[in-house]
Amino acid sequence: MAVLNDMSVRRARPRPAKYEITCAAVKGFVLRVLPSGRKVYLIRRRQGGRDVRVRIGPAETMTCDEARLRAMALLCDDDDGPPPPAVERAEPRPPPEPTRVRPRGEAAPTFAAFARRYERDHVDRSLKPSSRSRYRGQLRLHLVPAFGATPLDAITPADVEAFHASLAGKPYGANHALRVLSHMFTKASDWGVLPRDHSPPTRTTRRFRERNRERFLSPEERARLEDELRRGEAIAAGRPGAIRWSMAAAIRLLALTGMRRSEVLDLQWSMVDERHRCLRLPDSKTGQKVIPISSHVLALLDGLRAHQRPDLPWVLYSGARTRVLPSALGQAWSTIRARAGLDDVRLHDLRHSAASDALMSGVPIEVVSKILGHASIQTTARYAHLSDRVVQAAVEAMGATIVAAQAAPEKRRRGRSAKGR
Repeated sequence: MAVLNDMSVRRARPRPAKYEITCAAVKGFVLRVLPSGRKVYLIRRRQGGRDVRVRIGPAETMTCDEARLRAMALLCDDDDGPPPPAVERAEPRPPPEPTRVRPRGEAAPTFAAFARRYERDHVDRSLKPSSRSRYRGQLRLHLVPAFGATPLDAITPADVEAFHASLAGKPYGANHALRVLSHMFTKASDWGVLPRDHSPPTRTTRRFRERNRERFLSPEERARLEDELRRGEAIAAGRPGAIRWSMAAAIRLLALTGMRRSEVLDLQWSMVDERHRCLRLPDSKTGQKVIPISSHVLALLDGLRAHQRPDLPWVLYSGARTRVLPSALGQAWSTIRARAGLDDVRLHDLRHSAASDALMSGVPIEVVSKILGHASIQTTARYAHLSDRVVQAAVEAMGATIVAAQAAPEKRRRGRSAKGR
């Protein structure tokens, strides 16, 4: 029996029959996995002499830590109290709608109706939780309000152009909405909702230009950040300006390894392979992943052993003895970066900086790609930005080389003249 966390929930695969995983840390906290792939958090408790299960909520709508806190609150209720209000019925989600070609003359569904199917049969089944939330946001905030009542086959390129232009103030979001919309028309053809030869109305809309942010830390900025981390760690817990050890460690791990935030927060001691100097992540964004680590990271992890608890699997944990929430780390980072004068630096820029520093130090891009766990080198190439300082140094070196070459003939002429005298 293992401790439930976001990673183990993601890794739980459906079986022919429903099954349950009980959390080792909180007795009675359960994850139910249905054959359809749906996952639901429950508590299991004795009520009136009967073993009952109380539904907390679907896994896609909350983190494991949020569900665990709700479970602990419910489990603290008196055993002889009133019956719980919502007992999970374990009704499996309906299977995906079968693919069929829409008969000629049958009206196409409205965009809103197809969006419900797309969310149920693609978003909920095929995407990871972080992607699900982004897709749902695009559907509910932008796409359905714009096209909801329109029949799917009546949406025109002009409609899509106007929709995309209405989001011009947010080019990244506008382009993502366009990608989701384009994929919806692809699935509509795949599922027989639209003819195979239907020309998608998204085909002519040009995406907005997206500028990659060239922001990474200089050596001086790294030093300021470390100074603030040490200053905050030296302040007693609970006092103004104090930084919890787990927050400081998370930021240092991000800066030293270039790992993703979710990878750092999900890191467990069982994943640390000190002998081979690597971290073995079973379910990263790109699947199973091995991250080589330096002696500096090993030393940092060795120092964190002082906080290790036998009842918790995580390297980093919160004051409530749960996994550190991304929102909590985000709040801590906002405070720390303000003190260090790094207000324009995002937490993800630490990953960007690690990659850029490695590339500027001469590490081959193929090696950096492996360290970051990128599926392709093209992804790593986005991090190959050069700071103004490095560019200026390169320009100075180039200029010096050219000037020296230009001066060489003159020196040779002077040398010949001196010999003639």
